[in-house]
Amino acid sequence: MKVLRRYLRLYAVFFRNCLVREMEFRGNFLANCATTVAWLVYYLFFIEIVYALTDQVAGWSKGETLVLAGSFSLSWGLMNALFSPNLSRLPEEIQKGTFDLVLTKPVDSQFLATARMVNLAEFARTLMSFLVVGYGVREAGIPLSVTGVAVYLVLMACSVMILFGIDSLIMTLSFWLVRIRNLDAAFWSVSIIARYPVDIFERTLRNILTFFLPLAFVATVPARGLARTMEPWMLPAAVAIAGFLMVASRLFWLKAARSYSSAGG
Repeated sequence: MKVLRRYLRLYAVFFRNCLVREMEFRGNFLANCATTVAWLVYYLFFIEIVYALTDQVAGWSKGETLVLAGSFSLSWGLMNALFSPNLSRLPEEIQKGTFDLVLTKPVDSQFLATARMVNLAEFARTLMSFLVVGYGVREAGIPLSVTGVAVYLVLMACSVMILFGIDSLIMTLSFWLVRIRNLDAAFWSVSIIARYPVDIFERTLRNILTFFLPLAFVATVPARGLARTMEPWMLPAAVAIAGFLMVASRLFWLKAARSYSSAGG
């Protein structure tokens, strides 16, 4: 517990420093908030257009699709707020040798490398995403319960862990590879698929997105969990996949850190 409190205090310092930096340029911060929200609003308009012509898409009603869209935006926003600003800097730090400073600090190197920067503007997206999920629940007439909300929150936590685990594994390759940004950009381009129900894809691709590149667990499964249409095996599967990716990313990071010999090594 003492170690946990220490890291929580350290993270609070990171958060406060990022807040002070953002408040120095309030206009830029507000513009970034507006931009992040605008992308979500754009997708909501797309949903409105689709469901103006039909009542269901692959068995998904408009309300359920709104829950899915909000869930995807929530995971995407949390990832962009908490982890992506840090992981995206890793290749440059390794190439320039500034990663040496991370290793010399008396804290865990992975924690410092992945948690010191917070993109506060993305929290505007997460707030809007909660509202979209709530609107979708109302539109679909989904009865909420404490158990249902708890399951949804667990699945959303797994969603963020899955995105972090995959992105961390990719970016850790930068310890050996130079042009890793291209692979990272490719992953995020593919991950956009998660904002659509996996049911719209044919069976082979649906299985790939469920078991091999588990993007189905980013938004489709949480939305099903909240709507009570989720198959029983999906909850333990989401926890297992998220746990596996977190452990894998941790072990891969430790191996990479041991092999690091600085830019001049």
